[in-house]
Amino acid sequence: MKFVFTLIEIKEIVISTIVLSVAFALAFSDGIFNLNILKLPMLVIFSFIAVGIGFLAHELIGHKLVSQHYEIHAEYRLWKTGLAIAIAFSMFGVVFAAPGAVMIYQGTDLWGNTLPLSKKRYGIISIAGPVTNIIIATVFLAANSFYASALFTFAAQVNIWLAIFNMLPVPPLDGSKVFAWDKRIWLGFFAVCIAMFAALIYL
Repeated sequence: MKFVFTLIEIKEIVISTIVLSVAFALAFSDGIFNLNILKLPMLVIFSFIAVGIGFLAHELIGHKLVSQHYEIHAEYRLWKTGLAIAIAFSMFGVVFAAPGAVMIYQGTDLWGNTLPLSKKRYGIISIAGPVTNIIIATVFLAANSFYASALFTFAAQVNIWLAIFNMLPVPPLDGSKVFAWDKRIWLGFFAVCIAMFAALIYL
């Protein structure tokens, strides 16, 4: 199956990326009530780069590409409530990173019968997004070891946080599907995410 997009999907991806980028910038500025005006412009630029890479890769390369690899139709849809919550929480220095999701539509056979989507396949599609974020974070951390940069550290933080948040075993987050598929895989990967986050604190 080709890696295709619809016009409404592209529009909703752009909107979600912008809103989530603003949310991260506000949160890393210590929220609206302790806003550092001098720091905010740089954080906005950093956030658009980090979120633009991390969020798009999570949803499109992670979820959508893997779904279409299995010949399952998948389209991104924004979640208006999630976008509003993301902005609201960011005012208090916290990021609620669930602006939308890639919706998976089960395939049909020659007779029009719906083909069941196994827990394993659903789990693989779900974990692909957070795995993508961890890979991206690792790349930024490696780059930071060669050339120390606030941007590289920030981008790593954003991607690790996206992975941790989405791996929480709470519906409709990715972690709930992975947990339902294989609790050992969920626990192992979640532990890796937490370990990377803890290590990042000391950078």
